[in-house]
Amino acid sequence: MAGSLVKLGAWGGDHGGKEYDVTVAPQRLEGFWLRYGKVIDCISFSYLDKDKTLHTVGPWGGQGGLSEETITFEPSEYVKELHGSVGPIGDYTHVVTSLKLVTSQRTIGPFGNGAGTPFAVPVLNNGSVVGFFARAGPYLESIGIYVHPF
Repeated sequence: MAGSLVKLGAWGGDHGGKEYDVTVAPQRLEGFWLRYGKVIDCISFSYLDKDKTLHTVGPWGGQGGLSEETITFEPSEYVKELHGSVGPIGDYTHVVTSLKLVTSQRTIGPFGNGAGTPFAVPVLNNGSVVGFFARAGPYLESIGIYVHPF
């Protein structure tokens, strides 16, 4: 990935599912989509690279979840915090049970039931979350972030 990007995480389990990551370095997060019920079942997102080319990644995860949410970020809006929780469901001991995004303009979520151990990732020095990487099977098992300095 590009030199100034920082990869943080992941939060969640590391035993099941498949690893997912971006193939082109993200520069700006444009949108985020998720499907959820008791836990986060699936995510997808879109981002711009350094040449302002739009990339859409995912869906990463399973087909479950009763609800879905599509978030589009305003041109001046950026994600400055990721919050969530990790806990069990069924035979899985560590899946992402909730997610919440805090932007420069609003709080989005939380989505999921939030059972388990919470985590919070504030981005320092006016940097922003520009992309994600994950491990997923039938559920989102772990999530990590790419941070771009301001």
